[in-house]
Amino acid sequence: MNPRIASIYSILFVAISSAKVQKKAHTFVFFARKCYFCRMKERINWIDWGKAIAVIGIVFVHLPQSQEWFYFRYLQACVVTIFFFLSGYLKKDRGSDQKNWGKYWHSLILPYLLYNAIVYPYWLVKYYMQNGSMPDLFQAMRPIFGTLLFQHENSFCEPLDGPMWYLPAILIMHIIIDWCRKTRYPHQMMIALCIVSFFLYAANKYYMFLPNLTPMGVFRSLPFYYIGYALRQRGLYLGTNSKRELITFIGGISLSLLLFYWHLHESRFLLHIALFYPMVICFIFGLLSGCKLLDGIKSDIIINLSIGTLVIVGLHYPIVSLVNFALEHLFNIDNICYQWYEALIISLGISALLYPVILYGKKRAPLMIGHRS
Repeated sequence: MNPRIASIYSILFVAISSAKVQKKAHTFVFFARKCYFCRMKERINWIDWGKAIAVIGIVFVHLPQSQEWFYFRYLQACVVTIFFFLSGYLKKDRGSDQKNWGKYWHSLILPYLLYNAIVYPYWLVKYYMQNGSMPDLFQAMRPIFGTLLFQHENSFCEPLDGPMWYLPAILIMHIIIDWCRKTRYPHQMMIALCIVSFFLYAANKYYMFLPNLTPMGVFRSLPFYYIGYALRQRGLYLGTNSKRELITFIGGISLSLLLFYWHLHESRFLLHIALFYPMVICFIFGLLSGCKLLDGIKSDIIINLSIGTLVIVGLHYPIVSLVNFALEHLFNIDNICYQWYEALIISLGISALLYPVILYGKKRAPLMIGHRS
């Protein structure tokens, strides 16, 4: 073969081979990126366990039980803080205010309005049964004003779907962290705001200048939200270790109970308030470490309960009222008060009753679970 022709063939062969290698490389990179994002979208199983347990706990503490019972007051104080910690832990930087507000609109604002709208007919029926007539315009607008003012209550408004107060509280916390991230020292700003929130919470407990739930929730729970956010930002509290989690679970819950006992019986006001925070922090890490012990157990029921926390929080309160009403009339009881085991059975039953609604929301109405349609 002519040497010149041979050299041309050699150049063409190298070029074609190089193109194939490059194409394979691009293909590999594409699939690598795809697999990476698939992993990013995978659910974190211990967080699903934490949210599922917490949402059942929310139903449990909204069932009437004696305020003299230690366990009941303990859970009332602690259980909702799991959602604030996890909201901070799962907080993502979407890079622009437009993207952030798009997420907030579908996951927080619209579901808040939706569930209050769903509960409003129940409020009308309840009003009719209690008063023997339908409300006039002023009375009918009171829960609507209460909803727009984040479940506020005064002479011209009242809460409608009270448990949903935590959605505007989380929205406010997201806005605070978004603003702090634009500053030169975001973490220092957040720490300062958490300190301010402690004193505002103490002042509000003493003077009751903002009695509605959302401001109190922000003042009280901003530190727990920030702790979750800071841990995830620094890549902490990610892995699991059975021995460590067992020690943290037992130690955290035990220390939390001791601190809560001290908190209840502490007469000095500022120390009484200050004890609340280490008590809740121990509870959060104790409970979530227990959830990490369950990390190897994957269940579609737990995942769906986690996905459907909005459904249960948004709709359980009317069902609790109906259950109370039915049992009071069935057994001729005035002001029913449940034992812990009765409340646990009923809370599990209400969660099971709402489970098909969660499945419906996943398939047909994603707004109900805080997702885009």
